[in-house]
Amino acid sequence: MIILLGPDGTGKTTIAKEFSKRFNKPYFHFTKDSSYRDYIPPLCKLEMTHAVLDRHALCEYPYSICMKREFKFTQKQWHNTILLTLIQKPVIVLCTHKPLAHEYAHDQYLPYSKWDDCLALYRGYLNSNHIPFMELNYQHGVDYDMLVLVEEKHNSSSAWWRRHWKEGYGCVGSAYPKFLVVAERIGPNNMNNIPFETGPTGYMLSRVISNTGTPLGVVAITNMVKSFRGDTRKVNTRDLELLQEEVANLSPKKVIFMGSISKQGIPVVKELGCEYETIIHLGALNHRGIKDLTGYYNEWRKILGIIPSVSFK
Repeated sequence: MIILLGPDGTGKTTIAKEFSKRFNKPYFHFTKDSSYRDYIPPLCKLEMTHAVLDRHALCEYPYSICMKREFKFTQKQWHNTILLTLIQKPVIVLCTHKPLAHEYAHDQYLPYSKWDDCLALYRGYLNSNHIPFMELNYQHGVDYDMLVLVEEKHNSSSAWWRRHWKEGYGCVGSAYPKFLVVAERIGPNNMNNIPFETGPTGYMLSRVISNTGTPLGVVAITNMVKSFRGDTRKVNTRDLELLQEEVANLSPKKVIFMGSISKQGIPVVKELGCEYETIIHLGALNHRGIKDLTGYYNEWRKILGIIPSVSFK
């Protein structure tokens, strides 16, 4: 998957179409009107694995700010989309060529006066979320062959994940996580098999991620029971083998076991020499009717080493 981002006039569409033509790649073009339903089905079906994307949901962040319009995605939709994208190891390319004022079409959506701010917001979001990307100014040339070789390498190293995903228990999140969260099992309402996709605990986890300032590019999320949605069986030997494969390929700095069932994976990560921590499952808090997650935020920050930001007025 190659994703082309950047302000208007940076050559994204031209480059994307050339990629598609040269390498017979599927081409996806997204706009400011593209919705959650435009992204999730092809991501879930792995239709974008070998595709080139002309824009992506990531564009919503800088453009919604620059254009002072309401953010198009809910918090949960945003997390599902970005985390399901990142786990597929996309080659993210930020196009940076700025056209001269007289070359900039008057009917462009983004006013020329906001062009620099838009590019800065792209860089800021990707960097602050630890999302790997490269920059490209097409006036300096485009090495199409090199970019495709990088993409092929990413796809090859993600083959294990695609096997997991097709079986219904693939993780989501960063392909290079510092932290791997291991919960229990796919929730019965997670129709797309995305861990914490929806439901009370899904929304709670999104609140935890957002309110603790957890960068999306440092965390991956999985389940201990590697089975189809709705399966209530206990953890078995195969689950442990699959977790071992997951941890070995993701190489997280630390594994966070959420809930008692997940703790059965502790011997696996200990054998791999990986650090681990435990935390109560959000479902347990929900079952007890606990709405105030302040204490959970503090524990989460402590485990991840996140220092709360302090503002002085």
